[in-house]
Amino acid sequence: MRRLLLFAFLLAAACTTVAPPPSASLILVNGKVFTAGSARPWAEAVAIRGERIVAVGTSAEVRALAGPQTRVVDLNGRVVVPGINDAHVHEPFYIDGERVDLPPNASAEQILAGVADTAKRVPPGKWIRATYAFALTDDPHLTREALDAAAPAHPVILLNEGGHAFLFNTAALRAAGIGDRDPDPPGGRYGRRADGVLNGWAYETAIWVKRRAWLEAKPDDELLAHMRRFADEAVRYGITSVQSMPALGADRMERLTSRLDLPLRWRWMEFRMGTVEEHPRMPVKYILDGTPIERGAAMREPYADRPNERGYMDYTDAQIRRMVEIAARGEHPLLLHISGDLPAEKLFAEMNRVDTDWPARRVRIEHGDWIAPFLADVKRFGVIVVQNPSHMMIPDIVLARYGRPHREFQALRSLIDAGIPVALGSDGPINPWLNVMFATMHPLNPTEAITREQAVIAYTRGSAYAELEEKEKGTIEPGKLADLAVLSQDVFTVPAPELPKTESVMTIVGGRVVWEASARQR
Repeated sequence: MRRLLLFAFLLAAACTTVAPPPSASLILVNGKVFTAGSARPWAEAVAIRGERIVAVGTSAEVRALAGPQTRVVDLNGRVVVPGINDAHVHEPFYIDGERVDLPPNASAEQILAGVADTAKRVPPGKWIRATYAFALTDDPHLTREALDAAAPAHPVILLNEGGHAFLFNTAALRAAGIGDRDPDPPGGRYGRRADGVLNGWAYETAIWVKRRAWLEAKPDDELLAHMRRFADEAVRYGITSVQSMPALGADRMERLTSRLDLPLRWRWMEFRMGTVEEHPRMPVKYILDGTPIERGAAMREPYADRPNERGYMDYTDAQIRRMVEIAARGEHPLLLHISGDLPAEKLFAEMNRVDTDWPARRVRIEHGDWIAPFLADVKRFGVIVVQNPSHMMIPDIVLARYGRPHREFQALRSLIDAGIPVALGSDGPINPWLNVMFATMHPLNPTEAITREQAVIAYTRGSAYAELEEKEKGTIEPGKLADLAVLSQDVFTVPAPELPKTESVMTIVGGRVVWEASARQR
């Protein structure tokens, strides 16, 4: 009887048909696939099923997963990279007002003339906005009084892409509810004349709080339209994820994102202004100092071009201590804008004081231009550094502020060689290939330049780690989300000046093609 049962069991097993695995929905073959993974950095082909990658290997291996409904794309040797994850983006919104049309790098005289011409054709009381080049930060012609003369009946605001210093005329100060002798707000300050009256310049939270109020007043539809335009531009570069610190409340941005089928993955982080969040619901970014552009980066030594200035701390020592204490017991990572070396020194002194598993807390430093002197602490605490190569595009200002190039300035290679997690973010022009060019050239500090492979890893795997998503994305590996980009040129071999011309010919987010150039565009 036992023999009969055994025979029946073996017969049934032999007759059982093992169902083949389901076929892939999308296959890319005959490419140069940079996986950004450590085990297998290069491959020829990728298979995707649904929203996940199911295979990476040779074209022959991957083609075996094709079925009747599979779309097979012959890459013809094109480069494929994991979707770019921009780890430092600010919201794609703009201050209201009539924009002054100016040539690139317009002089102060051209700006003032442009403001005057714009004032002649727009109704009195309408806001006018213009952008000034970083090099004009100290130009004596750009004053509150000069803007008053150019447009006495219009509120005028001059801004730059650095975002840490704006100039208001008198009408703009009045429209923004700022009095001539208002005290400095927490985390910010006003420029003043010798008699204490505001000179029109505003810094840090003195402008951000006003900007948040203006943006919060915008209707949802207008904000959504800006987000759509931003997303459409991003996917054309091969960007699939962005980590954004909006001037608006992050809660509202999350709600807006859920209303719109955007072709991007968004991670929102709260942007705290002048205060410490006691019970953070999400990661909170604190800006501890300014930037070298307006001499706001807080330094232990004086600026070379202004020996009486060392920058400004936006938070007190007690506030930094409280941030660290909350991060030590909280569930959300702490994000800190640190440009100068003084806030880094203060941060690590507090982290040394608090006993916790800091590497598990994933503390992030955004920028970290002078982080190199603290590499031992950065390594020991498992701190992630999010660097912005676009900041390397202002060598004249850096040389003026700091006197000469420094081997410790804007470390990249030293961080990677030390095994410190590095991510890249734009914090400026979102073209990632422009940022890759600067990261791999590092004009002011060539010894800190990194390879193109390292730059792409920082922009993908590193950025995923920075948002605690390394198990889901950042590399082209089976099981990961199918976020990747097929590029218009080989970013690993083209001459460096050609890198910014790179575009995506196919961007895939979660297995869905969200951007595809036409055959003619290719």
